[in-house]
Amino acid sequence: MWILNKRPKALLYACFLCATLAAVAGCGLAGDAFSTLMDVDQPPKHERSSQEVSDYYNKFYATVVKKGRIKQGTTDIRAIDGLPKDGNNQPNWTMAVINGMISPRGSLDPDAEEELPFDMNVFFEAKVPLMANVIFPHSIHTYWLSCNVCHPKIFIPEAGANDVTMDEIFQGEWCGRCHGKVAFTFWPRSNCTRCHNVLKGESLTKENWR
Repeated sequence: MWILNKRPKALLYACFLCATLAAVAGCGLAGDAFSTLMDVDQPPKHERSSQEVSDYYNKFYATVVKKGRIKQGTTDIRAIDGLPKDGNNQPNWTMAVINGMISPRGSLDPDAEEELPFDMNVFFEAKVPLMANVIFPHSIHTYWLSCNVCHPKIFIPEAGANDVTMDEIFQGEWCGRCHGKVAFTFWPRSNCTRCHNVLKGESLTKENWR
């Protein structure tokens, strides 16, 4: 076992201090270069104009409208029978709103201030290799829900903070708080594609706004 006297100890501390200061200084000087190195494979950021954003959402809604069909004779309730249907012959409420057939209120309170739908699509990478990825549209949900219905109790409003699984959704968690109950069900397959609507190969090109 080595025993250091006071002088070698002081010398050792001095060397350690100098090395630490040099490392800190080096980090400060090389910070930009390090950042550039780390970001070398990332595409350059493109700030989209309001027109580009508007064009994107117009295209998105045009796609949504095609996911329903008018089919009468599915229910004795006349008001519902005339609405567009999904693959399970249940009302496609989204298509009904976008086509102007219904205009839902944000609250049952007639004096409550109306909140405008919030245009923000969120991208979810599907964990199954061949499964199409998911686009979650805030606007379609904020037709009739306030932000605090989901945030923060069900979904933490932070990218990557919610480890969503289909098993848990089927058990009534996450999206399953509404879907399969008061919102459209998971089956048949035509309903699956209402959420899983971006093919794997298109995820980082077609949907690079995320």
